[in-house]
Amino acid sequence: MTGKPEAVQYLPSSESRHERRERRRAEAARQDRQGNNAALRLAEFAETRLGKPGLSGEWGSREPNSLRGPHRLRPAPHRASTMTFAAAYPFITESGLGHEGTYIGTDVFGSGAFSYDPWILYDKGIISGPSIVVIGTVGTGKSMCGKSLVTRSITLGRKAAVASDPKGEWVAVANAVGGKVISVGPGRAARVNPLDAGPRPSALTEAQWQAVVRQRRRYLLVALVSLMRQGTPLRPVEHTALDMALMETMAQNSNPTLPMVLDHLLNPSKEMIALVGADGGTAVSHSLRRTVSGDLEGMFDAPSTVAFDADAPIMVMDTSALIGASEQALSLAAACGATWLEAAITNPDGGKRLVVYDEGWRMLADPYMLAKMSEQWRLARTYGIANLLIMHKVADLNEIGDSSSGHRQKALGLLTEPDTRIIYRQKHDAMRLTKEALGLTEAECEHVENLPKGVGLWKVGNRSFIVANRVTTDELEVFGTDDRMI
Repeated sequence: MTGKPEAVQYLPSSESRHERRERRRAEAARQDRQGNNAALRLAEFAETRLGKPGLSGEWGSREPNSLRGPHRLRPAPHRASTMTFAAAYPFITESGLGHEGTYIGTDVFGSGAFSYDPWILYDKGIISGPSIVVIGTVGTGKSMCGKSLVTRSITLGRKAAVASDPKGEWVAVANAVGGKVISVGPGRAARVNPLDAGPRPSALTEAQWQAVVRQRRRYLLVALVSLMRQGTPLRPVEHTALDMALMETMAQNSNPTLPMVLDHLLNPSKEMIALVGADGGTAVSHSLRRTVSGDLEGMFDAPSTVAFDADAPIMVMDTSALIGASEQALSLAAACGATWLEAAITNPDGGKRLVVYDEGWRMLADPYMLAKMSEQWRLARTYGIANLLIMHKVADLNEIGDSSSGHRQKALGLLTEPDTRIIYRQKHDAMRLTKEALGLTEAECEHVENLPKGVGLWKVGNRSFIVANRVTTDELEVFGTDDRMI
């Protein structure tokens, strides 16, 4: 490059406001003079040279000092395969998922409508499983996205169930679409029996169904006792006592309840005493007693006063009345409610259903709920359900344990398994874990950190979209969660 280098300007180490203003004024005047002089020189050059032989008045002089060339710049066209273009410009050249499914909003880079349905995409082979995870910090629009997907899917014939609504946000949604709400908690009238058998699938014989119900009830009782013991495993004799109490209760009652099982533990039969001793079930009975006369008294200790309506567009298990309760009480309530709900939603004859797990970090921290969710993730195609997990950030898993924790690794696997991952804005310090867990590229990470409210990155299979969720004013009144802040 020829020409004199630009002069370096040295600023004084200290100057008053008046001196700084005068200096800037003088600099602006100097630049104006330079610009005017350059314009005058170009005008004089054009006037003296224009029209001479060999020169073009339209395109300028061919001389090197004219600053203009005689030809237009015509760069060679860029040719590449569609695969190369898709890698170089992933958001611009994406063809979209098609018009079938639930309308979500606008594809920001594709400038078209974005629709989504996990069952349709599974049939097309775009995704290998129907489960979905939504992650976003507070106030970014993740809950709005989940509610939009659920309610609009209902209009297309899908159904939904909210396993636990700890903040009561889904109650208004259920009321708006004609769904049903079951509210459990201290002082609430509803009673839910977690030992209910639920509807029998048509594919199972009566003997097969009884074996499934017996196993489900046994697993719940073991989980409740383990939760009361802070995860301490049961001794073999305690397992035997609990199993015998359940079998004796089922033999005497077609619809067993937790108080019935507790009564058989406190008043063991001769057969139980002969097998486990007079005190074999004492420790177990004290642990189980809390579900009957402790924190959960009056919620899960009687025959169900409500029923799961398989024909309702959405069923919501409202647990907002438990806000402020102990972590153990919340875990016990989640275990009882989820088991009762599972008996209904895992019936393949019930149709396609979205199962929502809001505030997912709390459920992932619960060993029993994590095990139940893992089972439903694996068997989602068999049950015909699509699990929807909503949580704030991947870093919430740090509260479960360190990287070597088996519980944490199992929870992390639940996040990474879904083929549909929706990521709303994340803070910079949370991006490393998000990138590693959800498989984001550098370009996607840059987008996620700067996404505006209501816009999320959708990773569907191996394809990526930036989608702006569009909601109507009526939906906004029902979906909004900021009323108390206004």
